[in-house]
Amino acid sequence: MNVKETILEAGIALLESKGIAALTQPQVAAAAGVKQSHLTYYFPTRTDLLLAIAERWVTQAMEALSARVGERPAFSTLAERLAETMIKGDPARGIIGLIVAADAEPRIRDTLRHLDGVMRTHFKCILASAGLPASDDDALLLHATAVGLALMHQSRLNADSAAEFGLGINALLRYLDVPKPRAGKRRTRSPE
Repeated sequence: MNVKETILEAGIALLESKGIAALTQPQVAAAAGVKQSHLTYYFPTRTDLLLAIAERWVTQAMEALSARVGERPAFSTLAERLAETMIKGDPARGIIGLIVAADAEPRIRDTLRHLDGVMRTHFKCILASAGLPASDDDALLLHATAVGLALMHQSRLNADSAAEFGLGINALLRYLDVPKPRAGKRRTRSPE
């Protein structure tokens, strides 16, 4: 692994174990076992470092989720895999940290917008692989529900909030699986 990759992997490990506050150049350099001057060669500012770590972290998490879901998963399997990624892997905590950091460094919002697109694309593919409707709107609904439930879990961090994540995702998947009336067609009552 080259120096840049070592730095990014050390940053991801720090993010997952200690949160975004630990992502300072000195702490990441120490965790990567490199001099800070090597780190600043690749990532001149803390913002550059945060953006690169966030992009790698979200991309890896979504690729791993897509790989674990597989073809035509049962709803329960899909909900379990989403929970593993969204609440056990703590991406919500990192996203919250990035949102807070964006208040001080607006450039982070551009990366957050990009990462939303990465997540949305993966969610769309996951829905399609599960044989569920996979329109842009469906992917938006899954994305918003998964992130929202993960944020709710982060506010409480208990067994009930973890269980609610699974319940909420399963409810959404059942909703998506229900055939919807076609646009322009009105349901009418049959004459009695």
